[in-house]
Amino acid sequence: MLTLVHVVIAIHIATWLLIGETLAPLELNEAMFTLELGLVTVGFIFMGLIVISTLIFGRFFCSWGCHILALQDLTSWGLGKLGLRPKPVRSRLLLLGPLAVMGLMFIWPQIERIARGRPFPKLRVTEDPDGFGSLITADFLRNLPGPAITILTFLVAGGIIVYLLGSRSFCRYVCPYGAIFSLSDRIAPSRIRLDAGADCGSCAACTAACSSDIRVHEEIKRHGAVVNPACLKDLDCVAACPTGELRWGWARPAGFKSWTAASRHKRYDFAWSEEFGALVVSVAGFFAFRGLYGQIPLLTAATMGILAGWTFVLVIHLVRKRDVRLIPFQLKRSAKFRFTGIAAGVLAAAFLVFMVHSGIVRLHETRGHTLWKQVQAKKAGSVEAGYLLMRELAWIHRWGLWTPPYVNDRLARTALLLNRPEWAVAPLERLSRQWPDNAHVTEQMLAVRGAAKRAPRER
Repeated sequence: MLTLVHVVIAIHIATWLLIGETLAPLELNEAMFTLELGLVTVGFIFMGLIVISTLIFGRFFCSWGCHILALQDLTSWGLGKLGLRPKPVRSRLLLLGPLAVMGLMFIWPQIERIARGRPFPKLRVTEDPDGFGSLITADFLRNLPGPAITILTFLVAGGIIVYLLGSRSFCRYVCPYGAIFSLSDRIAPSRIRLDAGADCGSCAACTAACSSDIRVHEEIKRHGAVVNPACLKDLDCVAACPTGELRWGWARPAGFKSWTAASRHKRYDFAWSEEFGALVVSVAGFFAFRGLYGQIPLLTAATMGILAGWTFVLVIHLVRKRDVRLIPFQLKRSAKFRFTGIAAGVLAAAFLVFMVHSGIVRLHETRGHTLWKQVQAKKAGSVEAGYLLMRELAWIHRWGLWTPPYVNDRLARTALLLNRPEWAVAPLERLSRQWPDNAHVTEQMLAVRGAAKRAPRER
């Protein structure tokens, strides 16, 4: 089924390339445009259908239709072929990640709307063929990241996080849609259950087969069904049951049975102090990475934030514990570092330093966005704001790991608004190398060079 999903995606893209237009991308995040602007998007319709089906059949879409889960399972399969079986990381507080991201995407904007007294938009279908509300579009890539960010997203959300935090850890610690579907699953009248009159022998074959880190045999023994909303209904546990008495079927809604003390994991990998530290670092990492250089999207930033929280705990373990292992490497034994432990420590420290640096860059970017709005308004104080903006953007260019096109563009535009064309030459030269096919940039650069040469004589 997951292979078929990718075949459908390929057909979707091929239709656009051959015909020039196709059904708009089935991007669930386009539901935000519906909630914010009232535009009925394909993503909103698709998400609504998934939620309705989940209310009946339980949380099945994640395992039968999600391309990111397919990538995670492919990574787990590949690691298994290499003899690597990453241990699932069990954390209490990082489980709040999906709910937090869901709230930031769908709930916080509505709270902000109410606080500012703005009315809720009326639902409408736009006729703009290139707008986000169009159901058929010629701009298939309208809401999709570029190739570099796509590769980064697949690498961190479908690869690295699986190796470090265990199979399907993106679903467990990041995915906001999974959080929505898990809430729907709690009231669904169906789940993995034991046949009526059957008796579970607690052989744990179902638990061993579960890729979602659920103690299936314990939940079956206690509740007669799997009540954990992390269950993705992939039926691996059903296939693994030696007696064939485990199956998907109609059952009483689970509600909040998974919150009972008897249904929770008995052992966690982090002490409470480490939990709070990981949570703080994860939140800081999310805000440090989100929108970095105008590129990193929300879910990629959330994944990198979770990885930063895990990295922080790894550093603590390397410092405090006598024995530390990261499959298949023994990082530390009897308080003595192995070479792999030193290498892991250096990489972990470098990643945390990168996070701090990214946070500083984001601080300058945020100030720059605020000043840019003031400059564009051309009101009192816009000249002073222009000079301050030049300083913020110049810092990003000098100390950032990369100067994004928008920084060069705003440096040039602000220099011209301040009547300092000589300051616009260098950023326009950089912008012309970043956008070599943009004729407007080339023309503007030639004009600015001429103005810069005349400027000293005119003054």
